[in-house]
Amino acid sequence: MDAKVEHNGTSLAMESKLEPKLDSPELNGGKKSETPSKVSVAILGSGDYSRSLAGRLVRSGFSVVVGSRDPDRNRRLFPQGAAVTNRRAALSGAGLVFVAIHRENYPALQADRDALAGKILIDVSNNTEIHEGESNAEYLARSFPDSTVVKGFNVLSAWSLSSGLFGGSKEVFICSDDNNARKTVMQLAQDLGFVPVDYGSLRAAREIEAIPLRLLPSWHLALKMFLGVFIIFFLYCLYRVVIFRAITGTNQASHIPVSVMNMTFAGTAITLLCLVYIPGIFAAFTQLYNGTKYKRFPNWLDKWMLARKQLGLLSLLASIVHAFLSFMIWSPSYYARLFEQTATPSGDVKYGKLRWSGETFLLFGALSLFLMTVLGVSSIPSVTNAMNWREFNLVQSKLGWAVLIFAIVHNAVYGAEVFTLPGLFSSYTIAVFQLTLVLPAILVLMKVVISLPCVGSRVDRIRRGWERNKPPSRVAAPEDPQEETSLMS
Repeated sequence: MDAKVEHNGTSLAMESKLEPKLDSPELNGGKKSETPSKVSVAILGSGDYSRSLAGRLVRSGFSVVVGSRDPDRNRRLFPQGAAVTNRRAALSGAGLVFVAIHRENYPALQADRDALAGKILIDVSNNTEIHEGESNAEYLARSFPDSTVVKGFNVLSAWSLSSGLFGGSKEVFICSDDNNARKTVMQLAQDLGFVPVDYGSLRAAREIEAIPLRLLPSWHLALKMFLGVFIIFFLYCLYRVVIFRAITGTNQASHIPVSVMNMTFAGTAITLLCLVYIPGIFAAFTQLYNGTKYKRFPNWLDKWMLARKQLGLLSLLASIVHAFLSFMIWSPSYYARLFEQTATPSGDVKYGKLRWSGETFLLFGALSLFLMTVLGVSSIPSVTNAMNWREFNLVQSKLGWAVLIFAIVHNAVYGAEVFTLPGLFSSYTIAVFQLTLVLPAILVLMKVVISLPCVGSRVDRIRRGWERNKPPSRVAAPEDPQEETSLMS
């Protein structure tokens, strides 16, 4: 759905003369008030959300009247400054009415149908599960056609309203079929300290009501890819380290919790990092094939590109776990060939300092983890917003490829001296560190190809708007000789 999104910024300020104000005569009994405290706002319902909303309104200087089925019992539960009475009395002097009850209780409001007529009803309800069809706000509007229904404030929890701690966005999505009512509620949201977002007509309430019910919608594909890669590496490591050796008579099952998991997280980390940059390469080749940037990418590639940030963060998570597990087992007992070895007169082996391979292995591992952490920090919205495009491109692209190169060197140095030893293939499979280098090697090769001047220049031209099959534009011959001179210069 193409929803109109309008933040409460300059555009709203320019239209302020056309907006119905909260202290306008229409909403305040025909008298122009000087302060927000003169505005009377009614709340129907006496649950947790109603109490939190009443407290927020009172602290913001509004006059609040709560309509409850049992005002005597619920009066003590509301903050000082909020009057609690029956529904009919609460509606008598209010132009703005928060409907803070569940959808199944809407029919109970029919008894006050005449009192609700002509008022702006703000529906704050949510569903228990995502479903297609009519939204709660649309149902409320159909039930009370003489009232104006506005959907909003449903993305805020009772706890965040009462504590003032949001832990995220303070945006409030608002929609209604009545422009004036929508702008009035947006002004109310701003007065309460929120950022109102104009979501258009009341039909958009279907999407707004689905927002609180979504569980990490942008992470679904990335998590599936993470689990797929993790399971593949775990089964591969389990076969090489445990199952095959058990067949040959060696029990290595006790090393599953740390050793096997460490190799699994190592392979998962570098593979996910590759999966961050592969779709960009695919996109470049796709544009080369199409000869234009105006043709949409395939759906699978489009979704993959949108999941790159999440894949990068999951790669960082796997890298951190790999680093901690490696630290726990860092000793010659696990990494003997990375340490200097000398034979004692008794025939034992004495381990000394790290060899060149061990120190180089640790150096590039530390560099890749540190730079990947920088990438993760730069993806935080507040940090991203503080960077211009050149800085963002430097960090996410150039620095990202440096992380991948360092990770490849870290992995290659680890097995450089034993890369072709026959013992690595005893289980009819290649070693884990060899397997993890296959995809990075392919990715680097594709990057080299796309970076060649004859290829990269064509990609740059396409991304600037050039099209292969588009006929070149012709410049009409100027009639004025002076104009002809300027074109030739």
